[in-house]
Amino acid sequence: MRRCRMEETDDKRWPHWARDFTQALSHAFGRQTPSQDHDVAGQATLEGQSGQSAAPRLGARFAAAVDAARPRVTTTLDIDVLSQRLMASDDPLSDLGLVVADIRSRQRDGEGGGEGQIIVPSSAQDALPPSNLEVFLADALDDAGLLAPDVAMPSVGVVRPHTSHLFYLRVNDPELSYAAKLKVLRIEAALNAALLASTFFDDADDVPAGELVRFRQRIAASVTSQIPTIADGLPTREEERPNGEWAVRKGISTGIEHFQVPYRLQASFRTNVADGNVAIVIDLTQPSVMPAHVWVDGMGIVPATPEMRRRAATDYNLRIGILLAACAFRCSSLIQHVWVAGTIDTPQSHDCYYSVCFDREGFSKIPLTGTFDPVATYRDFDTSLDEKDGQLSPVRQGFSLEGEQFCPTRRYETVELSTRVLADPFAAALGASRVNQLGIVEESKRVEVASQIARRLSSSTEENVRAIMELAGKDDDATVREAARRCVGKLIDGTLPENDPQTIQDEFVNGDALFEAVEKSKELLAQKDTAGALSCVLGALEPVEQAHTYEDTPMVEWRAFGSYVDRVLYNRLLWDGSHETRIAPDAYLEAQLVASVAALAEGRLPQATERARRAVELAPLSIHSRLQLAQCLDADGRTDDAMVEVGHLLELAHDPEGVGLGYFRMASYEWNRQDIRAARACYQRALSFMPGIATQMASQLSAIVLQLQGTATSSEPLSEEQVRAALAARDIAIAPTEKVTDAFFEGMRASLDAEIFPVAREFMTILGLMTHDDVYYGMLRSIEDEPDR
Repeated sequence: MRRCRMEETDDKRWPHWARDFTQALSHAFGRQTPSQDHDVAGQATLEGQSGQSAAPRLGARFAAAVDAARPRVTTTLDIDVLSQRLMASDDPLSDLGLVVADIRSRQRDGEGGGEGQIIVPSSAQDALPPSNLEVFLADALDDAGLLAPDVAMPSVGVVRPHTSHLFYLRVNDPELSYAAKLKVLRIEAALNAALLASTFFDDADDVPAGELVRFRQRIAASVTSQIPTIADGLPTREEERPNGEWAVRKGISTGIEHFQVPYRLQASFRTNVADGNVAIVIDLTQPSVMPAHVWVDGMGIVPATPEMRRRAATDYNLRIGILLAACAFRCSSLIQHVWVAGTIDTPQSHDCYYSVCFDREGFSKIPLTGTFDPVATYRDFDTSLDEKDGQLSPVRQGFSLEGEQFCPTRRYETVELSTRVLADPFAAALGASRVNQLGIVEESKRVEVASQIARRLSSSTEENVRAIMELAGKDDDATVREAARRCVGKLIDGTLPENDPQTIQDEFVNGDALFEAVEKSKELLAQKDTAGALSCVLGALEPVEQAHTYEDTPMVEWRAFGSYVDRVLYNRLLWDGSHETRIAPDAYLEAQLVASVAALAEGRLPQATERARRAVELAPLSIHSRLQLAQCLDADGRTDDAMVEVGHLLELAHDPEGVGLGYFRMASYEWNRQDIRAARACYQRALSFMPGIATQMASQLSAIVLQLQGTATSSEPLSEEQVRAALAARDIAIAPTEKVTDAFFEGMRASLDAEIFPVAREFMTILGLMTHDDVYYGMLRSIEDEPDR
């Protein structure tokens, strides 16, 4: 939720890695790095050049002729301008081809013009020969096969993530051949080689060609220097619980995204901080992605043989494994063992090329910023490694990411049936003293009993009846006892087939009259039989409501929730703690909504409004209940009341759908009130959370959608300040609100640290959708799926 003050990961705890890396490389090259003051001054210079002065400095296409008292004899490569153009391009690979062609053309012209300096007036800057860095980039792109017609290339987009700031080529096509994938990786690596050189050297354009090639090799051999020590706990020290699952997962994911490495880094990981274990599986870099030309002492730049590239890949891939293990160890002193495997997937196979378990004590002796032999280092640990003459052969992977030591099954105990008591910090953050107070699935007990019944079923009706009654007939849960009686009756009268275990399970879990009536009513609504749907659902609701089954009492309240996140936010923001919250069946909530929709279609406005209001009482965080109530009120001419309900929705909204739909509905109300600025502000904010919402809602609000689209495209978009001012003037919440955001983040961290993974996974999914942050997506992917039971 970057838009709503939800924290970003590009913070001040991580840039030290870039500085550490620069210092280590400088040591490797035998030179001193500039002081921090010099870095700041250089950054200021770059920022100053990125404005109006950048354009005049452009030479041929993306080169830049430096403005100086003494004119340069070559252009220079402005890597930032190049990246901006590539990121804005619809066909960046073609643009790169033009860059290479331009460099080669000027290179030939320069070589044909004789020796000596070429001094030309500024109006002829395009004729200057290319710099060494430009030629280095062109050579690397040629080696990558950029211009070779051997492989059909996909459509790609160029991005530079805010984390690593490296080039990333995003493939837009749904399918990608393996050969094209490797070429994409080679082109990406070529761009990053030039980028890293331009960042490292004070004036990379004047660095000799051989030194640039050597730099590319040394940067691959120095990747572990980005973590000078595993002892300081720096990545997590500012977290509320630095030794918790949240902090460690965030630390590892942030490292993966921030590391400055010359080849694409992709890895999956699992953590079990309580037991001190981390597992990481890395996608290795293929030898064919390594540079096609290398520096050899005494020989200079030479073509790399296949053996050279295999050796380079082996050395680099082993060092990357050490880098990620160091990242994990550094996050927490509780991490005692890190398992790392390096794998390669091809169209024909999935192979593991090394598998190792690093222990903390032994790992701490590796000179991460110094010189070490990675092969010998791995062999000092519990390792599966088949290396001969610098080439790795496949081995058996010694662990699984889903292993119990990394993914304890306790994390996925059924929330609703848990007896676990929450410790104070977690209880406060989740608004619950026990895990089962986070429950949302009313049928959980029936699901558990149904699975037990399924294992006892046979071809004998008598035996099946006996099994059901033994397992469920005397259960403490009244709905389980009722399900048992219902299934037994249907087995005896033959309406439930005894040879179909799945049907018996389904009947046990959701075979009651209300559930079946709701399903039938929805079918009738789809057939436009609104009168039939209303009659059907009201008939099923009548006995339930006459018995006051789900009515609140002074001691008990009945609620329904669409997600565990809804439940946590309800506990934190709406629950006063004086009632026991019990879960109403989803069918009961759906029945209210179906009745409201059908009654509204029949023109029975009071009844439609009454049913929608009941749905809101049951599910106060339900987007669709609020919007249905607002629609009923608006249809009854009570637009102000409808706007109040949508306002309540926005005050509690916490995901893209809730925020987007809430603002979109509010935009229509403001438009009808002739407050065009407020309508535009709402519409603009809706699009920022749900870009496709205009198409999604066009059938409901077609005229207003077209008018808002026309207004939005015929004038400049409102600034963020203007949007906020327009919303404040109408007393419309800036969603997600600060109150919701704080409760969301506290609940999310607590659910992960308390290892309540059904809850944590939902939180992390929403966070990823709201922020589109690669670090958070990495954390989400680190949460294992629910194990088979």
